[in-house]
Amino acid sequence: MAKHAIFLSGPIGTGKTTLGRALAERLAAGFIDGDDHSAPDSPWYCSILQTSRSIVQAGMATLHNRDAVVIAYPLRCSNWIYFRRKFGDAGMATLFVSLRASYTSIIDQQRGRDFSDAEHERIQIMISEGYGARPFSDLVFDTDRKSFPATLTQLEYEARRLMDSQKQ
Repeated sequence: MAKHAIFLSGPIGTGKTTLGRALAERLAAGFIDGDDHSAPDSPWYCSILQTSRSIVQAGMATLHNRDAVVIAYPLRCSNWIYFRRKFGDAGMATLFVSLRASYTSIIDQQRGRDFSDAEHERIQIMISEGYGARPFSDLVFDTDRKSFPATLTQLEYEARRLMDSQKQ
């Protein structure tokens, strides 16, 4: 059985962490929040290689004991290349999922999350830069069309389907 590193990418507020934790639980997988591996005193663009190396190290450690790990982290093409190569060289399959939602949906108060002014600006930038539909994604998934339980169930189904197709 192939081991899988499943990346959930997308703008701030699309559900990378919340869906990622729940998906990991359903798959009996490990979970890594990429934000936990970033250098807090440096802007993201200064710490990207350090963060990526830390995510790979944590992912490999998790995959030592589990068949899958779900990693919540917004990806650029350079990250995709790096992660695909590092996990692939170790014999692990990778699955890249872009999570997408409209700005209006992301900032909706009913979602239960407040954003700072800087986060509002960053959400808009990430949406305009295409974080919700990366061309290298194995799956582009809308997170604002259904309820959370229905979204999670559909994401689990799609992730299992893609994982199974990679085994063939």
